[in-house]
Amino acid sequence: MTGIGAAAAPVAIDHGTYFFLSYAHSAPMLEDPRLDPDHWVKIFFGDLSAAVRGRVAAPDDRQVGFFDAQLSSGADWEETLTSALGNTQVFVPLYSPGYLSNSWPLGELEAFRRRLKASPIVEKYRHIVPVLWIPLPSWDQTAETREALELAGDVAGYAENGLRALCMLASYRAAYEEILGRIAAEVTQIAQRYPLPPSVVPKVAEVRHTSRADAQFVVVVAAPTGAEVPAEREPGVYAERSEQWRPFGQDQALPAAKYVASTAERLGLATHVTSFADAGDVMARCPSVLLIDPWIVSDSAGEHDLALVLNRLPQWVIPLVVLNKDDPLTAADGNHFAERVAQMLRRANRPPAKRVTELPEFVRIMPELVTEARRQYLKNAPVVPSDRPRVRRPQLGRPEPSGSTPPGIEEER
Repeated sequence: MTGIGAAAAPVAIDHGTYFFLSYAHSAPMLEDPRLDPDHWVKIFFGDLSAAVRGRVAAPDDRQVGFFDAQLSSGADWEETLTSALGNTQVFVPLYSPGYLSNSWPLGELEAFRRRLKASPIVEKYRHIVPVLWIPLPSWDQTAETREALELAGDVAGYAENGLRALCMLASYRAAYEEILGRIAAEVTQIAQRYPLPPSVVPKVAEVRHTSRADAQFVVVVAAPTGAEVPAEREPGVYAERSEQWRPFGQDQALPAAKYVASTAERLGLATHVTSFADAGDVMARCPSVLLIDPWIVSDSAGEHDLALVLNRLPQWVIPLVVLNKDDPLTAADGNHFAERVAQMLRRANRPPAKRVTELPEFVRIMPELVTEARRQYLKNAPVVPSDRPRVRRPQLGRPEPSGSTPPGIEEER
């Protein structure tokens, strides 16, 4: 990829952002979950945002880029991502081996490509500016990854080490700043010379739907439905199905299970959501997080059904008890039922379950729980031939056979 001319005049973009940063989320460090595994992605986002602002004379508080780490705890992540993809000018994917095997960023890329396909503007495919973040093996090279190499193939260290290493190491600072300037120039010039009007894009979940049979991770919900709790309970917490449970009520835009599923998907795990009543044997086959509403044991039938699940819970299923500390009933009955669940886990010879009482805490620990479930599965699951259909890894620029799962991303030039 080559530049398209001198620096553009500082023309304002009246809608959305100049760029959308897409990357493969990294699993947390279980030894110290406080460490941010995507720290250098955040550094690069900040640097690119500053460089773009400098080129368009935008104020420091102008949001010129979109980065999903900016989303608030209670946000509807998928709706926000969909809106951002439909209102940004340039898509900047950070290619790495993890990117090419992760359905979440590939779903973001496919959603944006569908937007471009439907657009009447000229030079539409210049609106994707790929970056080599971590070097790729030779057998994973495609037209898109070669374009990422051409961004700065003449800059020492880029092709061999990727931009992440150049961002991290002081000895490569000059090379990093050179490449950063090229990306900022490309983003601003494309946005200003070929402005992309806002448009609707498909949700990432629609692009990469996961069936129960193809799931690599499962979120199981043990919570009452709206018909099973007293009418005076806070509205919005319970719904027609257990999977729609919102323990923090109006503070959360999505059901609790969707937060977990989004986290697992971002870590590259095709994820399925189900209630514990419909789970069947799926927890025996997949690493899982089991979300438990203590109010499930407020009647004997719910307590009996939960006990059956807990007594045969594999080691790779991580239970999490969720209570809203701001619910006036939590201090009385809620904590009582939570202790009953804890007793049931002890009788089932399970270690104590984590308990969360605030939405930010719930969202914060999700990557840790998903990673721990996956680790326990790899460590303890029996090694037997699987009769499940084999899922082909999605690849850039390589069309999948009709009807295959998940869909490939076919290059359109």
